[in-house]
Amino acid sequence: MLLVAALAPTAFAFPDCPYGVVAHVEGNDELQRAADAGVRWIRIDVNWNQVEPSRGSYDWSEIDRVVDSADRLGLGVYATLAYTPSWAVSGSCNDSSDDDQDWCHNRQPADDRYWTDFVTTAVNRYSGRVTHWGMWNEPNVSSFYTGSRDEYVERILVPGSDAVHAACPTCLVLGPDLAPLRSADWDSEEGICAFGECIFNGWEVSLTRILDDAGWAIDVVTHHKYDDDAEVMWDELLDGEWLYGIQYMHGVKEITDDYAPGKPVWITEYGYETEPGGELTEVEAADELTETFSVLDAVSSGSWSESSNDPWPELEVLFWYDLQDDPTTYRDGRYTWGLLDSDGNPKEAWYAMEEATARYGGCVEEGEPEDTGEPVHTGEPADTGGSEPGPGDSGGAGDDGGGGTEPVADSGPEVSDDTADPTGPRNHERDPEPSSGCATGGGGSGAWSVLLGALALRRPLAPPTAWWRRRATAGVAGSDCGWASRSSTCARPRTPTGG
Repeated sequence: MLLVAALAPTAFAFPDCPYGVVAHVEGNDELQRAADAGVRWIRIDVNWNQVEPSRGSYDWSEIDRVVDSADRLGLGVYATLAYTPSWAVSGSCNDSSDDDQDWCHNRQPADDRYWTDFVTTAVNRYSGRVTHWGMWNEPNVSSFYTGSRDEYVERILVPGSDAVHAACPTCLVLGPDLAPLRSADWDSEEGICAFGECIFNGWEVSLTRILDDAGWAIDVVTHHKYDDDAEVMWDELLDGEWLYGIQYMHGVKEITDDYAPGKPVWITEYGYETEPGGELTEVEAADELTETFSVLDAVSSGSWSESSNDPWPELEVLFWYDLQDDPTTYRDGRYTWGLLDSDGNPKEAWYAMEEATARYGGCVEEGEPEDTGEPVHTGEPADTGGSEPGPGDSGGAGDDGGGGTEPVADSGPEVSDDTADPTGPRNHERDPEPSSGCATGGGGSGAWSVLLGALALRRPLAPPTAWWRRRATAGVAGSDCGWASRSSTCARPRTPTGG
């Protein structure tokens, strides 16, 4: 790795610090290494089925340890609350089954009060230390949640948000943390459909309607995004997905500008898997991380030449998936998305993160003087036997779309510039849900025929749903599993998209 040149970067005021990592409930040494690389946000799993394995009986030991460590290191904590314990489910279930429809943790709780009681208890326990709370993980994938979108809104998001704000009026609710799948379990046959194919469907419909129905319950909009390379990821986040000059998915920025104007946006999962679990070398994954923050720097200043839809001031934090390679070998192999290998040693992506935080600016508390010294790449993380505090206590720790940006005339739905009226016309389909199948799109039939035919030939344009389910099988430990278990049946607690 190269030395970082002498720089005097502008520091980001905490909490508007873009460097995050999905940390699950990793060990203290691994959290120290995250802090050493300049990471200042961790996303952790507060898995209901593990914390409350029987009603009213709690095991907070691992969450306490992670929050204590985050306090010491100056790491902000985003805590994702999710996964139903077996006692809170109607009927029989078995988290050890090979069929996700038999599982417990992805079921809707039988009584909404079970969920809200848990949310309230968690928020109260970490009052003043954890202020950012997520309402489930990837609920549009049945491996994580088998309820409908409406059930999620009415029985998870809204009551959970109310519970958070009742217990802590200054805390923030984050969501919906959707998987970026057109073939998700929600809304894959919504949008505009013809010839057996749909566009503007899947996660886009889900996110749009959640924000339209209950955006008031979300303080920070969160989304997951995986793609072939960093530039494609940014192109699709800003300008959507295109094929042969025709747009077939809107970008997250287009959607949030329209349905959640002014609200912060966090990308709470992105990343690149290295060998042996993935196809990239460590150097290639590190290059993607470097490119991610290079483009972020340009997007933040409105100077990225590939898009006219920047700057994006609402975008605040990016969470790399994930901190450490999974030490377990599953039936389908290894999951190797980490900044660290399974033994806790830095991979090339760790060094890339360290260089990015030095090059583009670290994070400080508001009012704290910026460090304008010369950041130097030491080549190794700090000794985890002793640690210096981070740059200020967090105060809240305790489908290959390709393409251009110009739509083709007469080739798709009419785009409206009317965004002032939140109930008025928008550039996303807002027709009532069809009683069955897909809505039929208007516009130039020839152009749509070409696009939809191409979509059929190029399927899948997003990672297949099976890719997500494979990781869920690795995934969320059953309520009979202890925190320390590393077996294939009782894996470490994870939010398994991407790893």
